[in-house]
Amino acid sequence: MTIAIHESALIRHFNTRKEVLRAWEEKIGARFSPFRGFKMPDSRLYVEHPDFLDSIVDLIITNERHIFLRGPVGSGKSTLMLLALRDLPTLADRKGNKFVTGYVGMTGLYEKQMSAAIADSLRVKYRRSWESSQIIEAVAKECVRRYIEEKSRTALFVEDVADNQEAAFHKLRYLADLPTQEMKDEYPEVLDEPIITLIMSGTNVYWNAMLSFLPQIADRTEPLDVPALDDMKAKEFIGRRIAYAQGDIDSFNPNNTDISPFTDEAVKVINDAAKGNPRDIRMLARGCQQVAAENLRRSGNPEVTKDIAKLVAEAYATILREVR
Repeated sequence: MTIAIHESALIRHFNTRKEVLRAWEEKIGARFSPFRGFKMPDSRLYVEHPDFLDSIVDLIITNERHIFLRGPVGSGKSTLMLLALRDLPTLADRKGNKFVTGYVGMTGLYEKQMSAAIADSLRVKYRRSWESSQIIEAVAKECVRRYIEEKSRTALFVEDVADNQEAAFHKLRYLADLPTQEMKDEYPEVLDEPIITLIMSGTNVYWNAMLSFLPQIADRTEPLDVPALDDMKAKEFIGRRIAYAQGDIDSFNPNNTDISPFTDEAVKVINDAAKGNPRDIRMLARGCQQVAAENLRRSGNPEVTKDIAKLVAEAYATILREVR
């Protein structure tokens, strides 16, 4: 009986909390929480870094080095990869080759899983009974064929690359080294230049691991540090999410951002505490929503003020230190 009463009280507590949050969302005209998490968010929520994105695309087009997008968890590496992936099919490299693109967003992959994921992302046929080396060889041959017959070069995006097994790295190394000498001998049309560009992502720890364990790739890879959001971009980040929750994202104007009920001062406090990290901005904004929702219940005011942002930033300070 005691357990049942305890569970009932717990359920009542969470239901009340949900009702308070929902009242705040309804007050600002949102259909759901603006700060919910998405594994693959709608592209209209992306806050772009045009200059940084251009530098990624330029490196791919010039075909001189592979790329490693480096940054802490939640810094927007996956977003940048998806934006580059979006732009590439409309472009050509310096020799006029178009691009075939593939994206491996799964992590923790074994050798054969990685090989299959690469083949699937590049739309290369293989038999399920094949070993990983056979699958990768099929990928290599198809990439060479596309290069020669279709004038298409391959750009392979691999998210959080070091989360995968070490053996999977060596499949990437083989692709990074294409064309092999045997391919050059067999196909004189294949020049002595890479036909696959790897665009990888990971934390600084992952990059250091690659330097230690795969110097053959790291030495030919350009590390690019993902820039933090400045206060204007943090404002846009919050504004896009509010507009999305209100159903107004298609008319959102990043140059004329209404972020009410958040104040500009509150966003600055949030961004300072988050150090420009989008994931942490979202987490802090969610905390601010919770405090503002309680204020709404007491005073009828849904505003997220500088004082609320400071209160939440102080409360989350220890958590943020631990997750970085």
